[in-house]
Amino acid sequence: MRKIVIVDKRAQKELSRFPRPIQLKFRSLFEILEIDGILKKPFAKKLTNQGQLFEIRVKYQGEWRAIYAYWKHYHILILSAFAKKAQKTPEKELTKAKQRLSNYQGIL
Repeated sequence: MRKIVIVDKRAQKELSRFPRPIQLKFRSLFEILEIDGILKKPFAKKLTNQGQLFEIRVKYQGEWRAIYAYWKHYHILILSAFAKKAQKTPEKELTKAKQRLSNYQGIL
């Protein structure tokens, strides 16, 4: 089912700091997410114990992640993006994504 992918302006700023090939890989995955409405492993993973948060995974010249959530039936919000340096997703990134998601309540 087709979805509308919305990239939060702060997440867009974070993505713009990534090397160009990484940005292109994320853009391709966003397009697949928009058309199919879902990404499967190894490109995405549900973040356990984090409610409705998922992460897009890019492994190319390092590990890169974008956190997203499904919202209001037809929307997917890209909430944050970061270079992954530890095995576990940093709590700081999860908190940031949850806070950004809460800002969308009542908007869409």
